[in-house]
Amino acid sequence: MDFVCVCHNCRKTIEREFLYCPWCGKENAEVADNVVLDNVFSQLEEKQANDRNSRIKRIESKIIEIEKGLDELGVRS
Repeated sequence: MDFVCVCHNCRKTIEREFLYCPWCGKENAEVADNVVLDNVFSQLEEKQANDRNSRIKRIESKIIEIEKGLDELGVRS
């Protein structure tokens, strides 16, 4: 019975994936909450990916600086 839920307005059983109750027309709170959560998690994942890419670029830049310094000292072969 994971595919059904109860409308919070009219208390009739509806399919969990319905955006609106077919009986009373009220928005399905479970779907609305899931849409909001999906959007929040998508934004969070995007921010984390951007932050990770930014850190990687900073680390790469520092490695290049270190390699240049080693080349100038003749330490790197």
